[in-house]
Amino acid sequence: MASPLRPDPNERQRPYEQLERERIARERMNRRGYGAGAFAWWWIFWIIVIALAVWWAGWGWGGSGGWWWGGRGRTAPFGNTYKGMGVDGNTAIGAISGPGLSALTATDKQPYIGKQFQLNNVPVQSRVSDHVFWIGADNLTPMLVVLTGSGNALANAHIGQRTLVDVTGITQRAPPQTQAQEQWQLSGNDAAQLERQGAYIQATQVHTAQP
Repeated sequence: MASPLRPDPNERQRPYEQLERERIARERMNRRGYGAGAFAWWWIFWIIVIALAVWWAGWGWGGSGGWWWGGRGRTAPFGNTYKGMGVDGNTAIGAISGPGLSALTATDKQPYIGKQFQLNNVPVQSRVSDHVFWIGADNLTPMLVVLTGSGNALANAHIGQRTLVDVTGITQRAPPQTQAQEQWQLSGNDAAQLERQGAYIQATQVHTAQP
């Protein structure tokens, strides 16, 4: 039993042990808080970086970027040497004329099946063969043209990719994808696109547009 004049040594140790435990607890809390804060700042940094990259790719700034929505990715490598081309080399939809324009631009082409098709100043987007090719403005999904008649051929008319042409014919219902591939030697992607559109142009005349 401890003497009243001499305090128990254990009683003198309790305040020090309690302070030590509190100090250790504070250090642990500080370490945890620092770790959580650093983790949060790390995420904020990368969110800002990704947001800036998306903005630059979409719209750009200072004359750069804009691949998605700024129009930079649509620039054609042909300059403005073709009639109907804009200053950036793209064929403007406003340069194309004729009653077939509504069928060319329509998402639903079913109402035009069986009707006459006539279009002027439309560019050839790509050639599949001398009798099968795609036409349309640069900012539109192209439409397939099948040139009928053995004497009618793109090679005979000296028509190549990017040539502006006048097309006369009839809008026809598109065949199934497998049939289009076999009949016109289309790629799988082109045949699938034709099937989705549901229509093509059976052309009786195709010749270069007059300047």
